[in-house]
Amino acid sequence: MSKDYKDLLTNICRNYTESPVLSAFPLGDGHINDTFLADTAEGKYVVQRVGDKLDTAKFDYNYELYADILDKNGIYYPVWLKNTSGKRFFTDENSCRWRMYKYIDSEIKSVPLKIEQLFFVGQGLSKLHMTLREIKESPRAVYPHLHDLKYYYDTYVKLRNSDELCKENIDKTIDKAIDDNIDKMLSIDPVKDSVVHGDAKLANILFKDDKVIGFIDFDTIMNGSWLEDVADCIRSCCIDDGELNISKAKQLINGYLSISDNDKMCEDIRNEINNIGDVFNKICFELGLRYYTDALAKEKYFKEKYPGYSLERAKSLFSVKNQGIISLNLDLAK
Repeated sequence: MSKDYKDLLTNICRNYTESPVLSAFPLGDGHINDTFLADTAEGKYVVQRVGDKLDTAKFDYNYELYADILDKNGIYYPVWLKNTSGKRFFTDENSCRWRMYKYIDSEIKSVPLKIEQLFFVGQGLSKLHMTLREIKESPRAVYPHLHDLKYYYDTYVKLRNSDELCKENIDKTIDKAIDDNIDKMLSIDPVKDSVVHGDAKLANILFKDDKVIGFIDFDTIMNGSWLEDVADCIRSCCIDDGELNISKAKQLINGYLSISDNDKMCEDIRNEINNIGDVFNKICFELGLRYYTDALAKEKYFKEKYPGYSLERAKSLFSVKNQGIISLNLDLAK
């Protein structure tokens, strides 16, 4: 453990707790924020530096929308602490903004998951979506263009025609894949009439004894498509060696369909789930396009974990093979 981390977290934590920091180290592999685990005399805390360009007023507004509802329904989530100034966010001497919450006793799993765990993932996501339906007002989008493929494509085209292009990262195979598929991908437009997590990947799901008990990173909460949330979840935990594992995807979807609060909603969900194949393809295309644009840009959006990371991720997403997911509705559990 680096002494620098302990010194850094000590300065932040003293604004939220009087308990001294015993140790501290980086936590997770988030693409936007820097996250640390601080172990103090009174317990563990997660401490996070939020992106410089993010609007913390929107974080606060959205938190007030979902916190009590998640509590009432028994879904664990980061409960942001208030600092000595009575605010959730603290700004340090370098103008960096921080927030902090008590560590949630749980697991974050990695692939591959056991088949029964995938069923629980689907159940957990379905319960979250039903709970978020209780929100009466619209969240304020912290990331206003999340899942806006037209925006990402226009950004890519503009970059290709600018002086900011990193020409050494141009990949003709990816360029052709974009040209050949963009019209079809833009035509896939699931109904966006739900409050959704927005980034329902495996790394944001909390487990206890293999069951899903909660979610983290509600920064992306938004009005959107529950189907895109499901498709993104499938992308994060049902791809084996570059190919969608149909059996795993079915298990996750069966778990999702196993929870519904009324027959009419269940019927609507079953009808819309028939489009999951196209939406899955669009999600992979969209994320691949974002990583490729990042690889071509001099100013990065995602963290470049190592040289060439963004281009490598783009190649893997554009090459995902989807064989048969469109026919999932033929043999899902009834």
